[in-house]
Amino acid sequence: MKFKDLTEKQKKKIAEIYHSKEISWDEKEEVLADYTGKSSRTARKWCEKLGLTNPKEIASPQYESAKNRKLNKDYKRFIITWAQCSTPVHKRFLKNIKKYAEYINADIHVIAGRYKNPTSIFTDKSQETWSKDVMPYLDAGRHSVHDNMTIMSDYKINPTATNPMSGLRGDTGDNSCIFGHPRVQMEMVPVLDGHPPKIMMTTGACTVPNYTDSKAGRKGEFHHTLGFAIVEIKDKDVFYSRQVTATEDGNFNDLFFNVKNGKVTRNESISAAILGDIHLGQTDEGVIKTTKRFLNKLTPEHTVLHDLYDGDSTNHHEEHNPILKYHKEQNGRNVVKNEVDNMIKWLNGMRKYNLVVVRSNHDDFLDRWVLRQDWKKDIKNAMEYMEYTKVLLSGDAPKGLVPYIIEENYSDITTLNRDEGFLVNGWELGYHGDMGSGGSRGSLQQYRTLSTKTVTGHSHSPGRLDGSLAVGTSTVLRMGYNKGPSNWLQSHVIIHHDGKAQHLNFIPSKNGTINFTTFK
Repeated sequence: MKFKDLTEKQKKKIAEIYHSKEISWDEKEEVLADYTGKSSRTARKWCEKLGLTNPKEIASPQYESAKNRKLNKDYKRFIITWAQCSTPVHKRFLKNIKKYAEYINADIHVIAGRYKNPTSIFTDKSQETWSKDVMPYLDAGRHSVHDNMTIMSDYKINPTATNPMSGLRGDTGDNSCIFGHPRVQMEMVPVLDGHPPKIMMTTGACTVPNYTDSKAGRKGEFHHTLGFAIVEIKDKDVFYSRQVTATEDGNFNDLFFNVKNGKVTRNESISAAILGDIHLGQTDEGVIKTTKRFLNKLTPEHTVLHDLYDGDSTNHHEEHNPILKYHKEQNGRNVVKNEVDNMIKWLNGMRKYNLVVVRSNHDDFLDRWVLRQDWKKDIKNAMEYMEYTKVLLSGDAPKGLVPYIIEENYSDITTLNRDEGFLVNGWELGYHGDMGSGGSRGSLQQYRTLSTKTVTGHSHSPGRLDGSLAVGTSTVLRMGYNKGPSNWLQSHVIIHHDGKAQHLNFIPSKNGTINFTTFK
């Protein structure tokens, strides 16, 4: 049999074998080779020549309708979630979303998701359907809800993908973007100074888990999260975005609001607030001011601080830079007592928020200074050197000098040692994030493999990889040593009483104010 001699009947038979859903591809190759009398490689080439490997996509009427979904620009708030085809919706969760959207006047977008490969010839696209409950909101288009934010509803990402946003950093230029996916992840993309921050995030799902019993399917089911992303438009220059996750019963919290059984009520407290790295002396006072207003409205059971002490006066990275040392001498930044006194004074104004100070790498700057410095060459700090040396020699500072100083002044502030955990509502909050396993550098990729959910600091770049979260910073965004493209962002994490966590991402306005929401 030669290809040019194939009859229409033979071509039809080859197509029938190729499109069969009853046998595997390996079995198809054997059947095709036997039918044509050729090798399996030649049989595959014949299938290509017949156009069987690139069939014309036939989308279902529902999906075609979703592709034509228009953006209603009368709205200033948007709720974006994801729904899998041929899968029941989580009715209580969707009911709560609808109620919350009505309460805050938000437009709902449900990104149309598929499980099977959308280019696979074994997927009958004409039969793809979504629950009638999501049809009024189903979306498969792309929308610029703000000059700097795009909803990427036209992307079809496999719901079992471990890193759903991998390789998509450049697809929206400067714009932040939201992708539909049942995993909840967030990533900052480095940008040049003067460019708006670029945040990438996924949504979570509004449908129940529906996966195969394969390894990938089981992993997908484990990480399947009820959730949505929310975007708030402040003005033409500023928008705010964050993620919301729900409990198994479909109830959820978003900042000041609890949504339960179709009813919206006001929250008065939270389990924990983990603030972006503090670095006293480098803090952005606008961020701190807004943070205090927030904590006054939502009383935290614990407020966790990372890199409280900056160590500017004892920075060993700068000890061989005479120019920096000269400028510090001129403005008094090299006086240890001033920096320590500033820390004690600042803590006093924050004590009512139930502080927990995590042992961090910048705390070590003070201990290193005692170990490395010659007091005779640093007379202005001689008394502090003698005092702290005696403390270390006496063994009175087992956690380090910064925790010792805090405990000497305030008995109501909790200080942690290295490797000392602090568990709140199932989240481990006691690790700074600079140390990984086996002496390596810490990272979200490493922490996501641990047996517990974590919230860490250190990187100054907020992020989320499933159950591994990182806060950003509470400092100014340019501190001299982070030159070039930067992924820093001023950002906190809060943990609600239901055990769900969310980021508070701060965006500055042109008038100098800085906030993370339009809610009051």
